Amino acid sequence: MTIFLVLGLFAGLYMIWLLFSLAVYALPVGAGIALALWLHDHSYGYPVAILGGLGVGMAVLIVGQFLLSVVCSPAIRMMIGLLFAVPAGVAGYHAVEAVLQLAIDAGPLLSALSWAGGLVIAATAWKRLACPALTEAAPQPYSRSIASAD
Repeated sequence: MTIFLVLGLFAGLYMIWLLFSLAVYALPVGAGIALALWLHDHSYGYPVAILGGLGVGMAVLIVGQFLLSVVCSPAIRMMIGLLFAVPAGVAGYHAVEAVLQLAIDAGPLLSALSWAGGLVIAATAWKRLACPALTEAAPQPYSRSIASAD
């Protein structure tokens, strides 16, 4: 019984890590799924819908990262960042609400915690998209020996 509790804890922590890591991809995934469903609804078939959805999702992500890297205006960078952060926040809100509904009854506390979780996840997605160098592991500084200080 204890092993299941420990495994459940690790599974929950892994899901939280996945949520924070993959939140930046909410807009590209949503755009890809929307196009794939639209193509399938208009009788283009499964292969075209899947390839079209993958292509649009990758294009949205690449164009967004490219625009963030070349645009110098802070206002435009903020709008591009919000374009990616808002869907991540919505996804984060619903994920936090779904998890908390297992432990908390519906009410103002559930709503407040879900909003807080959505805002934190949106801010994390914005930071990961706007500053990718900060999210990667920084190189460790080398230590200098006392003899080579001169």
